[in-house]
Amino acid sequence: MLAPPRFLGSVLIILPPMKHEYNKIISTSTNYVLYLIYMNKEVIYLEPEDDITDILTKLQRAQEKVVALVPPKKATILRSAVNMKLVAKAAKEGEKVAVVVTTDPAILKLAMAAKIPVAKTLQSRPVVPTDEDLQASSAAEQIIDENSDLLDEPGSKSAQNSLKSSKSDDKTSSKASESSAKDAKDKSAEPLELTEESLENGGKDGKNAKKGAQNGQKGQGKKKVPNFNKQRKKIIIGAVSGVLVIALLVWALVFAPAVDIIVAISTSSSNFAETTSFTTNPDDENLEEGKFYATKLTFEQKQEANFTATGQEDKGEKAKGQVTVSKSFDAYENLGSPVSGLSVQNGARFTSGGKTYVATSGGSADGWNGEPPLTCNGKTYNNNGQIKALKTPCQISVTVSVEALNPGEEFNLSGGSSWGAFEGASVSNGSAISGGSTRMVTVVAQSDVNKAKEEITQRDLEAAKASLYKQIDDTMLPIEASYQAETSDAVSNPAVGQEVASGVTPNVSATTTYSIYVVDKAKVEEFITKKSNLASDQRIYSYGEPFFERFNNIDEEARLKAITEVGPTVDEEEILNRAKGKKTGEVAADLRSITGVSSVDIRPSFFWVTSVPNDTNKVKVELTVEEN
Repeated sequence: MLAPPRFLGSVLIILPPMKHEYNKIISTSTNYVLYLIYMNKEVIYLEPEDDITDILTKLQRAQEKVVALVPPKKATILRSAVNMKLVAKAAKEGEKVAVVVTTDPAILKLAMAAKIPVAKTLQSRPVVPTDEDLQASSAAEQIIDENSDLLDEPGSKSAQNSLKSSKSDDKTSSKASESSAKDAKDKSAEPLELTEESLENGGKDGKNAKKGAQNGQKGQGKKKVPNFNKQRKKIIIGAVSGVLVIALLVWALVFAPAVDIIVAISTSSSNFAETTSFTTNPDDENLEEGKFYATKLTFEQKQEANFTATGQEDKGEKAKGQVTVSKSFDAYENLGSPVSGLSVQNGARFTSGGKTYVATSGGSADGWNGEPPLTCNGKTYNNNGQIKALKTPCQISVTVSVEALNPGEEFNLSGGSSWGAFEGASVSNGSAISGGSTRMVTVVAQSDVNKAKEEITQRDLEAAKASLYKQIDDTMLPIEASYQAETSDAVSNPAVGQEVASGVTPNVSATTTYSIYVVDKAKVEEFITKKSNLASDQRIYSYGEPFFERFNNIDEEARLKAITEVGPTVDEEEILNRAKGKKTGEVAADLRSITGVSSVDIRPSFFWVTSVPNDTNKVKVELTVEEN
């Protein structure tokens, strides 16, 4: 139990369990109350360049009631009696208490005159200096290390020395408080305020404290004032721990208790098989007829890969030239009989030495109708007599441009080369066919593209199929046989037949669409239940893993098959009502008496839960099939 709270001035102190003499010290020790109030202060570090105006401004702007002024070492600003009185006046007008943190004898003397309290360190008890304090400070100044300064950084050696000094002061203050408590044994403690008068009295108490400390060193009983900062931390930690323990107990006894009741039902297996059909229009679904609405899930993936071109092609120049197609006839023999002309189309093909040449232009020549006049070899004959007198055959000819079918030097021909006949007419080249050259390069072959396409499709097949199946949730039943992977025509860069430049790596890209049809699993189970012809006291506890076989496409019928587990009807609501509020062992025995129940497994949420909660939201009933 905590001791009753004590109100000291404006400070509420809750004392932890302690000895009676400590309580008496706190209730009677003015200086210790002042020390507690002083610990809740605002610290102002004065700069060497600050003047009295700066100090007064900082003092007026301070938010706390108690303001600790920390002057720099060897500061001169507070070594003026006028400045010290101005500080005391400003503090009084602002309803604040200014405390100078220093051990400088000169500043102590001025503070004593102005009745301004002084503290050795930020942790020491502030008092108005006395003559004895001045004498002690003057003697101590001769042995103080120059590096022991109040403004040293935290963690430095000087700061550590200051902390040790502060602890020593605290012990002295504690002993002084004990002495003051004995002197005020028969006086009741009254609420105090941190005023100049009280601080001055505190200085007198400080003398008594020092004397008490000296007597204590001679063998009298030593007493320490408890560290209320540490006690306060313990109280806070204890309070927080208590709240946490209470919260933990509430959670453990009210919110945590929950129970899972797993009831195994004795069932028998049954094979199910029915013919079904599908539709992609939800309005056409008909479970009575076994027609299911099927949804198509798709996953599209663009695939790319580099490949090595293996095609070889001659990219040299093609030989070019001209050929003449001609035929001859005897005018005398053909007199009265027509002779057909010649016609060569663009793209016509000619051969010489097993090599093919293609006409790049066309041409034609008229024939002869068998009657005069006759133009033969550049001359015109106007009557039959002249025609009969001709001794040389007449020529009909057409000259066209040609180029070799393929590049290469071997397609170059000299003039007068031998040619194969063209539609019964002779072919000749009066001049050379030339310009053919050879330049073998690597090109993209169609076989290269086909091979790369197959590789990327197989490479990403499993990952893409997994991505497609991620779209299938527990409410869907996939039609496995409907799975398809369709890849678009692969596009290569460079294109098929194009040259692959040096340093260029060809690549191929294609888009594959993966798809599968799914149906609503709940509709499938509903259909199985309707077609199973169950007795009124039976139900299906497990539908196994239904699947469709003999599926070819969505427009054709398929066979739905499943292995169901059928057993007597056990109502989950009945189990819940019979179990809530009862001991777990009692519940297990009661539920095993239900027809069709083969075993009961009750699983509490935590080991301390021994009863089924009355709150049905914390009870879960699960019906399972007995393992055969």
